[in-house]
Amino acid sequence: MKCIWFVLVVEVMSVVDSHQPLTNRGSIDLYLTSKNAKTMAEVPYRMCMPKVPDYVHATARPSNPSLPDKFNVTTLEIKRRSFIVEIDRIDQATGWDRMLITVDWFSYMGNGIVYQNLILWFPDAADRRTMNRNTASKYCIGGRLVDIVDKAMYDVVYNYCQQTIVFGSDSWARVWLGSSYNTMTDTVTQSNGKSGYNGGWWPGAPYRRSAYETYTGLLLDIKPPSSTNPNHGIFNYPPTLDSAAVTPLCSTNLM
Repeated sequence: MKCIWFVLVVEVMSVVDSHQPLTNRGSIDLYLTSKNAKTMAEVPYRMCMPKVPDYVHATARPSNPSLPDKFNVTTLEIKRRSFIVEIDRIDQATGWDRMLITVDWFSYMGNGIVYQNLILWFPDAADRRTMNRNTASKYCIGGRLVDIVDKAMYDVVYNYCQQTIVFGSDSWARVWLGSSYNTMTDTVTQSNGKSGYNGGWWPGAPYRRSAYETYTGLLLDIKPPSSTNPNHGIFNYPPTLDSAAVTPLCSTNLM
């Protein structure tokens, strides 16, 4: 199948060339059969891609919802017009007769990283500005400011920021988090209302005295890779006030 671009090519390519990630999703029904619990399949996108996606995530399920079969899907190879997967039946270690299986997929193109079910990305890793949390969130077109769930994610986020941000001559940079801090209960809440990571604090933080009751926003202070300064980590700050040297870090759900 040939890709027909017409005027749409201008808009699509402008997104790919920008810092904003390009995401697509689709669904296709495939007739598959297997003598074993695992089989391979090639899944066409059935749409034009401006380049080979950087990441493809897929799930599989019987197209007939009354069937009990359950599957795991592993992406083996990503190509311009299709991707190859391994489909593993997990409800029992046997194959299956010819069955119509629905494969739902999500693709991503960009300069970010994939962590679990999230894409983490910078609108511009070289641009540091003075801004409050609301202003920072407006840079996340198609996404939101990142929430940190636990210590493992904190390490991933900090290392990604440290290795990706263009510090130039600056000795630090900051990112606004989507989470909030309650100075009365000492709890962190993600933007989706779930509990967030209450750790990784800047030395002396969080600030909890009555004078800090408006310090409900969270900033992550990052030092360059060459720095030995121990003063880094999360601290709470009024979300309506500007903070210097902010580089927005955004997140987008995979599925």
